[in-house]
Amino acid sequence: MSRLVNPFETPGRWYKANLHTHSTVSDGRLSPAERVAQYHKAGYSVLALTDHRRTQDIRGLGGKGILVVSGIEIHPRCKAPPGWWHLVGLNVPREMSFRDSSGEINRTIARLRRAGAAVILAHPGWCGQSFPDFRHMKGLDAMEVWNSVCDVAGRPSSENEWSDALDAGWRLSAVGVDDTHHAWTEDVCESWTWLRMKSLTVGNVVRAVRSGACYASCGPKVHDFRIAEGKIRLRCSPAARIHLIGTPGSGRRRRAEEGRRITSFTLPVAELSGWPWKYVRAVVTDERGRKAWTNPLWPRGRKR
Repeated sequence: MSRLVNPFETPGRWYKANLHTHSTVSDGRLSPAERVAQYHKAGYSVLALTDHRRTQDIRGLGGKGILVVSGIEIHPRCKAPPGWWHLVGLNVPREMSFRDSSGEINRTIARLRRAGAAVILAHPGWCGQSFPDFRHMKGLDAMEVWNSVCDVAGRPSSENEWSDALDAGWRLSAVGVDDTHHAWTEDVCESWTWLRMKSLTVGNVVRAVRSGACYASCGPKVHDFRIAEGKIRLRCSPAARIHLIGTPGSGRRRRAEEGRRITSFTLPVAELSGWPWKYVRAVVTDERGRKAWTNPLWPRGRKR
């Protein structure tokens, strides 16, 4: 598999997106039109309507600065641990049906991809699904590193599961989502994905998720992240901590002094050369404990 692109070196602009949203078409509290208006008012440019097992007619819901994406959340059975997988598809044709949840997971992923959809593994940490459980999957484009509604149960993060997949050599973007169900509570506008795109189109949304031209956040902004002239460089909004993270055992932290904030971290690549690291990614944490997660970069000369 090829490397992910670096969105901070990719032409375009940033668009704020929620890629996992429920409406009254399934178990959400607001109608599709009300949900779109809610996120538009909150400053989002992209909203994916991903109701359980059903697509819907999105005609007339977009425009005026917000793009509505036809999506779905489906639930093939999971044998170990017993339960269901949660897959989110973006750009799913309205006529597709997934009412039968007994389908084999890889056939389901392949079917979504043939239809032109990007496929996201939703909240494996909340489901208790670890990398050995899903390492047989083929064709995933992204994983939810943070899911706001799962924070109600105390398991919003799947960063460890995503890290394990990266350590195994997977090409997998991280996205942050709300998984919105309620009218206006803690699962609304709490986490999002910044997409780097040339223009606001459904095709560009799919490409950004698949290629890694994005980053996830619950608050902090990442202004730049790259490897250049033998150094790893990151610039961000005011933060309490910045972590540069590689494969297990490799990583560095910069922490602000008490009462102060930091907005950058520069580290010579050579300082990590003694560890068996294959990539580097960044996590920015603000004074409220909110985080942003970049996708990984690979230094030149290191094999993917």
